[in-house]
Amino acid sequence: MNLSYFFNRLRDVKVRDMLHLFPFLLAEVLRPMGRRRYADLWLVCEEPMEAHDNGYHFFRYLRQTHPEIRCRYAIRRSSPEFRRVADLGDVVEYGSLRHWLMFLCCRYNISSAKGGKPNAAFCAFLELQGLVQVKNIFLQHGITINDVKWLYSNVSRIDYFVTSTTDEAAFIRRQFGYPEGTVRLTGMPRMDALHEVDVHPRQLLVMPTWRYWFRLPSKRHSDADGDVEHSEYLERWRSLLQHPQLRALAEREQLEVLFYPHHNMQPYIHYFSDLPSYVKVASWRDYDIQDLLKTSALMVTDYSSVFFDMVYMKKPVVFYQFDEEKYRQYQYGQGYFDYHNNPFGKTFDAEDDVVQEIARMVQERCAVDEAYLAEHRRLFPFYDTHNSERIFNDLKAGV
Repeated sequence: MNLSYFFNRLRDVKVRDMLHLFPFLLAEVLRPMGRRRYADLWLVCEEPMEAHDNGYHFFRYLRQTHPEIRCRYAIRRSSPEFRRVADLGDVVEYGSLRHWLMFLCCRYNISSAKGGKPNAAFCAFLELQGLVQVKNIFLQHGITINDVKWLYSNVSRIDYFVTSTTDEAAFIRRQFGYPEGTVRLTGMPRMDALHEVDVHPRQLLVMPTWRYWFRLPSKRHSDADGDVEHSEYLERWRSLLQHPQLRALAEREQLEVLFYPHHNMQPYIHYFSDLPSYVKVASWRDYDIQDLLKTSALMVTDYSSVFFDMVYMKKPVVFYQFDEEKYRQYQYGQGYFDYHNNPFGKTFDAEDDVVQEIARMVQERCAVDEAYLAEHRRLFPFYDTHNSERIFNDLKAGV
């Protein structure tokens, strides 16, 4: 176990995390009974309030294609997405005693989030200490492109690691330290739904990722913004969305700009409530992220790997990276993908250049060239609707 990592992450643990000691201990007492009931269970989840990512798509595949598999989906009943998954099959309250018991006894714990367990912090401690052993199937939240050290094998307990591109699979196998056979190139379940999409040719999706130092005490630094309200992040994205040339372009081309902050930045969405009328600020409670990806013709992001969903659908992207040095130092180190030299989209650190590139792409009707398509063919060995099927076949055979 990486002790420095562990003690650093203790700074992010909250009282409510520690309170999970009690349902865990009770579940331990009930584990003999739980083994009889849940030994063959495939337990699926995402984050506690979510049912729209790879976990949801894999669960839907199981329910619709393999009803013989006993599976449950963990989600909070207060989630606006609860009904979407409950209509497919059995659910369990996220973090409840029953969820704990299922987690300890199930055949597979399947999630799009590394922390997709009754409690992320407490379960990580138990697993890294060797106190519980669960078969963790990591569907991923997106394609890994950076040097994400919290996914290294010395701080993670992952038995099956889904990847989607040739470069991603090679990078993780080479860099993250997992035993041979753990990292699988299958494609993510949600990509099965990214075919035959209805694109709105004048819809621009602006979707930046989050910054660790806003929400995690362990990631705060004196030379990184301490709060969102006075941050460069807020200033730069607000300025871009209100840029006079973007306004003129929106009026001239009837461009609809949808701004969808990362899920971990959604609590700060009120800071964007007074933007011009041509910008729609999308709350995760009101908008389905995959619908936005499928219908949008062009994306602007910073470092978010969600751009690969657009690339998978053969759509262009623009990268706005005004804080690259800070991001690389305090969030993710450079991975295998070169934002400054690739056929999918150009990278800028000035908003004027970003707006000019948007205007150019709109003028060219968001067309992509042959270099883009050739790289697409190289990266995606599976460009079909069988990602969930490949994962299922592996799990059925045993991990």
